[in-house]
Parts: sequence; structure tokens; C-alpha cells
Amino acid sequence: MTKKKMKGYGEILLGLVLVILGIGMLVIPQVDFFWEALKTVILGFIPIFVLLVGAVFLMIGVSDMREKGEEIEEMEVESEKGESD
Repeated sequence: MTKKKMKGYGEILLGLVLVILGIGMLVIPQVDFFWEALKTVILGFIPIFVLLVGAVFLMIGVSDMREKGEEIEEMEVESEKGESD
């Protein structure tokens, strides 16, 4: 087999190992510390995620407003040229 096909099998094998490991961590009751750590990470991540999403929407909004402002200025310049002709 070629190396490309073997690489695909390696990725599938790694994926299966990680899925089995993840399920094992969720099912085994001796890892209660895992749930507490997961809850802490999720509660710490949510505000940061909301902040980043808000910043992205602000950047998009500012960019759109700038483009609209430029379009309005261009239309005003064109209308002034049309009136002076």
C-alpha cells in the first residue's frame, strides 16, 4: 500500500483510540475529579467565548458601517458632479 493510504489508517486508528479513551473516562466512576475539572473549564470558557464572539460581531459591524459610509460619500460626490455638468 502507499503511504497515503497508510496515513489514513493511522488517523482512523488514532481516532478510535481517542474515542475509546474518552468513553472510558466518562464511564469509569473513579474519575469524579474529571467532572469537576470539566465543569470548571466549561464555566471558565463560556465568558471568554462570549467575549470573543462579541468582539468579532463588533468588528464586522464597524467594517460594514465604514463601507456604507464610503458608498454614501461616493454617491454624494457623483451627484455633485452630475449637478455641476
